[in-house]
Amino acid sequence: MIFDSLDNFRMYVDLNPGFSDIQTFLSKTDLAGLAIGKHPINDNGGYASVNEYNTKSIEDSFIECHRKFIDVQIIAWGEEKIGVTHKQFCVEQPYDDAKDLQKLTGKLDFMTLLPELFAVFFPHDAHEPGISSGAGAVAVKKIVFKIPV
Repeated sequence: MIFDSLDNFRMYVDLNPGFSDIQTFLSKTDLAGLAIGKHPINDNGGYASVNEYNTKSIEDSFIECHRKFIDVQIIAWGEEKIGVTHKQFCVEQPYDDAKDLQKLTGKLDFMTLLPELFAVFFPHDAHEPGISSGAGAVAVKKIVFKIPV
C-alpha cells in the first residue's frame, strides 16, 4: 500500500508502467469535471472508473482485495475513511473472478482520503473504502484507476 500526497505521485511512476499512464491522465484531466463511467488510460487494459456516491457506515461496507488489478484511488471532492490491513491477517471469502473481487473479514486500521492525497492498493492489500469519516454521509466523487498486475 502507498498513501501519499498527490503532488508526489510522479515519484512512483517507475513502480509500474501503468502509473506513468495515470500521471499523464492526471496532468491532462480536470478530475472534478470528469464524467461518471469508465475511461481507458492505455492500451494495456488500464482504466479510470469514476463514481459519485455517499459514504456509508462501516457496518454497511466490506473489506475487499483484487487479484488482476492494482487500485490507485483519488478523490476529486469529498472525503472518506478507508480501512486497511494486509490480506494475510484476514479470513478470505470466495473470489469472484468475473468481478476481480474477494471479500474478506478482519481487523482494520484507518486512513482518511482527501482530494490532495492518493492511495495505492496492491493485490495483497485488503481495503474497505467508502466509509464516512464523520457522523454522517458525505458526497464523494472518486476516481479508481485500475492497472493490470
